[in-house]
Parts: sequence; structure tokens; C-alpha cells
Amino acid sequence: MLGLIDNRSAKKWLTDNGIPIKKIGGKNVVDKFTFEFKRQQLVVEDLKKSYPNNWFEIYDANTEDKGMVQAIRELYPNLDLIKKTSKNRIKKYIK
Repeated sequence: MLGLIDNRSAKKWLTDNGIPIKKIGGKNVVDKFTFEFKRQQLVVEDLKKSYPNNWFEIYDANTEDKGMVQAIRELYPNLDLIKKTSKNRIKKYIK
């Protein structure tokens, strides 16, 4: 699914991304949801860099699994940004 040449590369990618590998019946397996969720997170991070104002609409329109869309929305909530002014003394953007 990752398009990698060998199993070692796949195991390294899984380990680097915090996806646990389990042995069942002598075979290495990973949870499908955990794997796909991490892949979608990487897609979202790229979308957020390229389209910071409407990344979620683009992601939602191109993702068939609406459960995954909802999970991503929970992980990346919509933020209403407030700019710093001299009156409110906010140092960073906040919700």
C-alpha cells in the first residue's frame, strides 16, 4: 500500500510514524484504521501548507470515507483566527 520496494522500508515507515506492528499467525500486521489515519494526516499536512484557508473543503471533497473526514476534523479543528492588536495584547493567534 505504501509503494515501497521491500518489507524493511515499510517497517521503517511504520515505526517512524508511530504505527504499532503486531504479530498474528506468524505474520506482521497493522491496524487498517491506524495506518490509513496516519496516511491521511500526512495528506492533510500537505494540504494545509498549500491551501491554508480552504484545505478542509478540498480534503472533504476528495475523500469518500466520511468517517475519516470526521476524524480529521476532530484532530484539526477549525480555528477562527484573531489578529494581534495593541488593545488585546494577544501574542499568538488563538481560537
